[in-house]
Order: sequence, then structure tokens, then C-alpha cells
Amino acid sequence: MKAYNIKLDYWGLLNLHKALLEAKFHTTPDNEYVAGSPLIANIYIQVRDLLIESDKGSQWKDWFQLSNRPDRKHQAVTLIRKCDEHWNKATADEKSEIAANYLAPFLFNDEELKNVIREVDGML
Repeated sequence: MKAYNIKLDYWGLLNLHKALLEAKFHTTPDNEYVAGSPLIANIYIQVRDLLIESDKGSQWKDWFQLSNRPDRKHQAVTLIRKCDEHWNKATADEKSEIAANYLAPFLFNDEELKNVIREVDGML
């Protein structure tokens, strides 16, 4: 498949980040598949990485730490719970992948991911 490139300055990147943040973490979305989409997660991770590479990179790296964004973590857990039919049938590896897609673009370690999975499963 052909790859496409778009050219954005910092302000364009910032506004794309804002739009993706709104789309992925809205708890009453028009399209419920956006929040957990692997494609959207991948695109948003690219946007995150570009922001971290910018002149304001250290501020962005801190901003994107899941531990600094409990509000977004809570929203992701809420959204994952809404896909309970798929979640309840998922294997442990599939749950990790699903949760990571919902949490993207945030940076987290394995323990934070496991805690999100336990929270969705009602174990926390």
C-alpha cells in the first residue's frame, strides 16, 4: 500500500494532537470504534513522538506519561468497559493489546498496563 506524508508545522501538529485526544477519549463518542482503533493508536503515537522530538520535547514527554494523566486513564477504562463483549472473550495477550490501543498515545510501563487490565476486569 502506498504511504502518504503530510507536512505540519508545530502548531499543526499541536492541533492534530488536540483533535485526536478529543476523538479518542470522549466518553460519549459518535463513533465508538475510534477510541480502541489500532490504526488511530498508531497515528497518534506518531504524533506523540513528533511532539516529543520538538523543541518542547521534555514538556511533552512528561505530559504523555500515563502516571501524570489519571483523567485519561480513567476515561480509557470507561471506554474499554463499554466493549465488554469483546473484552470478556479476549485472551490475556489480546487484553494487553486492546488496553494499549485505548491508552495510546500515553507512555506506560508493563505494571501500569497490568493495573489498567485489572481495573477493567474489576479487580482493583
